[in-house]
Amino acid sequence: MSDPDSTNEHTVVAERLREARETLGFTQAEVSAALGIPRTSVNAIETGKRNVSAIELRRLSRLYRRDVEWLLGEDAQPVAQDSALYRATSELSREDKEQVLRFAQFLAAGGRPGPAAEPRRN
Repeated sequence: MSDPDSTNEHTVVAERLREARETLGFTQAEVSAALGIPRTSVNAIETGKRNVSAIELRRLSRLYRRDVEWLLGEDAQPVAQDSALYRATSELSREDKEQVLRFAQFLAAGGRPGPAAEPRRN
């Protein structure tokens, strides 16, 4: 008889590992090579058919640049630097990053210009 809580935990870990791999754009073959395990083992881990060892979990945490706690489903938020936005802007110049930041702040304010952008009145 299987424990429902244990099954759910395996599913969460499997989903988090797959999500982290896909977010970074790694293939299962690349993860396999990095860990030194067969690609079929990576697939089995991501589908919840195989448990991940503590050593594998630590290596995956480093590879995916995620906290072990997040991989285990204990932390709801992924690491910000792993986001698509971070990856898309990581190679931009400082000036371009500042422009992206200003645009993000503009959108966060509901798309309304802030005080600096208001027209001057004489």
